[in-house]
Amino acid sequence: MHGISRRGSHDVGRSREAGLNAKVSEYVTVARKHGSDWYIGAMTNWTPREFTLALSFLEAGKYKMISYSDGINADKWASDFNMTIQEVTNKDTIKIHLAPGGGWAARLVKVE
Repeated sequence: MHGISRRGSHDVGRSREAGLNAKVSEYVTVARKHGSDWYIGAMTNWTPREFTLALSFLEAGKYKMISYSDGINADKWASDFNMTIQEVTNKDTIKIHLAPGGGWAARLVKVE
């Protein structure tokens, strides 16, 4: 199966989900909206990866993104991670680095 890009979104109760990219047994990136906040998660198998993720699925406006990414030694020490806070909009793209066996997560809170 080839990678899936922007697989689609659907409503789940009061939440909204979007599959952003995936390749079976290799990697996955998904986003889920609950209330006004978005949650994004990515994980990989034992192959390190770099992704560029378009935030075009967000509604218009500014968001504070708090993200947790693999640190430089995350493939050896699972507790090695970086936390970053930045402001983003639906026009932005972000780069995600995944260490072998690693992951990435973010919470996006709409700024009023």
